Amino acid sequence: MNNQRNSNKVINDKSFYFASCPRGCEQYLVNELRANGIEGKAGRGGAAFKARNKATVEYILNARIASRVFKEVGYFYIRDEKQIYKRAGELPWEDYITPDQTFKINTLLDGESKELFKSSIFLSQTLKDSLVDYMRDKFGKRPNVETTTPTVTFLQRVEKVKEGCKVIVYADMVGESLDKRGYRESGHRAPLRENLAASLIAETKWDCQGPFYDPMAGSGTILIESIIYFLKLSPAFFRLKKNTTPYSFTNHPWFQDSNLVDWYFDKVHEVMTDSQEKIDSIPSDKFFYNDADVENFKLARAHLLDCFGRVDFVNFNCEEFSKASVPAGFERGIVLFNPPYGERIQAIGFEDINDFYYEIGETLKNNFKGSTAYILTAHGPLRKNIRLKTSKKTEFLNGDIECRLLKYELM
Repeated sequence: MNNQRNSNKVINDKSFYFASCPRGCEQYLVNELRANGIEGKAGRGGAAFKARNKATVEYILNARIASRVFKEVGYFYIRDEKQIYKRAGELPWEDYITPDQTFKINTLLDGESKELFKSSIFLSQTLKDSLVDYMRDKFGKRPNVETTTPTVTFLQRVEKVKEGCKVIVYADMVGESLDKRGYRESGHRAPLRENLAASLIAETKWDCQGPFYDPMAGSGTILIESIIYFLKLSPAFFRLKKNTTPYSFTNHPWFQDSNLVDWYFDKVHEVMTDSQEKIDSIPSDKFFYNDADVENFKLARAHLLDCFGRVDFVNFNCEEFSKASVPAGFERGIVLFNPPYGERIQAIGFEDINDFYYEIGETLKNNFKGSTAYILTAHGPLRKNIRLKTSKKTEFLNGDIECRLLKYELM
């Protein structure tokens, strides 16, 4: 019995995809897919969906929540690792790679399949052998492995099922992770992933009517993502202005041989033109930045300038939040921030992290009545020092740190 799904030879036919995202952000990813006309099903660490290739490419250009998007090459079932070689030899590799390109393979095992196989590296090696032998037999030449900057990356996912294991082979569509927008320099000590910041903003359900304030903004990630959210800006803009073909799918034969190429470049031009028009019209009364660290302040300005080519629309301040007054022009808005947890960095001006959190609560209570505040912090007793009543708690993972986004209605 052959359970393998065949390649979609018609380039605009529907294909199967998987979009990954940070843990805890899956539903925001599904909502984003739906907003782009795609129905997805949330799973651990992402969402699966079926869509036309054109729709998926357009989604990649608009994605704020997704980390990566994978296109399914095919799947098969095995009872032992030796069967991978034969089954993988039936996949349509020529749709995704040419003999002159380079590749690498990553293998991901689910919890149960980890107990069955000793080494994911061996499984990757077996799939690699099948791929190169297939290409050599078909073209008389084989692609080479390149682990640093390959032309194409494949993901082999192994899942335990009743009849053995299901192996799904995906081709990475994006190359560098989508959450790496391209605007952030190294230097900040504990940066928040861009798509996690985008998910936090989505959770606030900000209506974009009132102002947005990050009082501990660090290198500016949350603030920049709030500007992207407000403008409905394509995050692809930041990459595309440096390179019009930054995505792996542009190297795939299925794409190069399709009628999507001219459409793609037209779409890139549209994104660039539309984004610049939006950036030129950013109002000056919406966005407020504060951080007590002068180096963070400088870094944030550099990031904003790299993103938008201007910083004049941001209201800047550089003070300790507990000592700062309400920014001039800020009234009844969204306050969203990610204060230090005491794990990776300490709070400036405070020896005791508990006192720091107490002062956060006092400052919000006394200075920001009528606003709604959201604080992302590590799950645990620390939040109790804020001493305000939470109206909602939402779970997120910040790297490997289990966190909660706490919502406060400041009456």
